[in-house]
Amino acid sequence: MGDDAVDRQQVCYQQNFEQARSLNIQMNHVPVLAMTITGGLWFGAGVTQNLPTEIRYALLLFAGLCNLALILAVLRIRDVLESYLEKIQEFHPESFASGRPTTPKIAWLGSYSMISIYCALMLIGAIFSFSGAFWKYWPFDFSRWFGVGALVGMLLLVYWRLFNRRPASDVGGGV
Repeated sequence: MGDDAVDRQQVCYQQNFEQARSLNIQMNHVPVLAMTITGGLWFGAGVTQNLPTEIRYALLLFAGLCNLALILAVLRIRDVLESYLEKIQEFHPESFASGRPTTPKIAWLGSYSMISIYCALMLIGAIFSFSGAFWKYWPFDFSRWFGVGALVGMLLLVYWRLFNRRPASDVGGGV
């Protein structure tokens, strides 16, 4: 292999490492962002005086939706990060630190465990937000169960649209 090929591999390795580092920083900012958004919207809905019930309801509904969206965002960031880590490992497998110690304290916690914990906490925040919106600040004269049903239906539709997409290679109707 010539010097140009080695130089190119080294530059690619360094760029992949920098991208992975940047994605790791982004991934770790998402839970803080979720806490900030949720806390601010909960404060606005619960403590602010002279705020109409409809606005309180909307703030909590929005807090729940933000948490669900951030769960999807952080999982996507983690998947992209994993692809960079795979390329970094390919460069020099013997020196790659996989994050899997030979004698882990909790063996069942794997590479997605931290992000799974963050997602579980954001999901709990979303559930609390939706609960507050529908059971404390429901602003309409008809049953809140219609609203709950509409929210669940909308979330199922979004879930179906997100997870039943054709792969990018199928889109565009190739030759």
